[in-house]
Amino acid sequence: MQLAKKRADNLALIDESGAVAALIPLLWCSDSWTQEHAVTALLNLSLLEENKALITNAGAVKSLIYVLKRGTKTSKQNAVLVSC
Repeated sequence: MQLAKKRADNLALIDESGAVAALIPLLWCSDSWTQEHAVTALLNLSLLEENKALITNAGAVKSLIYVLKRGTKTSKQNAVLVSC
């Protein structure tokens, strides 16, 4: 995801590849490391404004709320930032 943080065209390509749909189920993971990395990846993708709507339309809201209730401190912080 380092490439995603640095270039908007990479953010778009990563999303077009189906990354959002693949990441959302990982937000429900009981392994905190996996959950934290999934929500951080969504945060990085949400840096591109167009991806915010894609994340929402992919059904991430319910999953992000779950992270806010059950995640680590870092996961919770990143979940909030995804939705901003």
